[in-house]
Amino acid sequence: MFVALAFLLPAIMMAGLSSRHQIVWNAQRANQTSPSEKPIKSADGLWRTHAIQTEFFESGSESGRLSVSLKPAQELSEPDLLVYWSASAPAGDSLPADARLLGAYSPGKALALPAEAAPGGRLTLYSLARQSVVDTATVERLP
Repeated sequence: MFVALAFLLPAIMMAGLSSRHQIVWNAQRANQTSPSEKPIKSADGLWRTHAIQTEFFESGSESGRLSVSLKPAQELSEPDLLVYWSASAPAGDSLPADARLLGAYSPGKALALPAEAAPGGRLTLYSLARQSVVDTATVERLP
């Protein structure tokens, strides 16, 4: 009985691993914005330590409603990334007191910005697992 399990269990594991679908990040998957959103600003050099293309959109259905989409040049390896917006800069590895959660980080996913984002502020990538700030971007006035 045990000898049979010694051969059967590894075979089941190998079959399960080989049948898994690999999730690949590509340009088609990255374009997850709504067709009603129009681009208003795009920048590549906003982030301090990572190469992330940052695009800002205005909703066609709601005037003044802004959103942001982050598309990294290379996949980010930090665990449990969250995106925050704040008017002030983070101090060390702590989020500022006025930080507002935009949502979980997902390449190309549009995240709604708060109404007070138009005059500018900061985007922060925060690793929940490590309880630390991964990167920040300073955003100047949005149209």
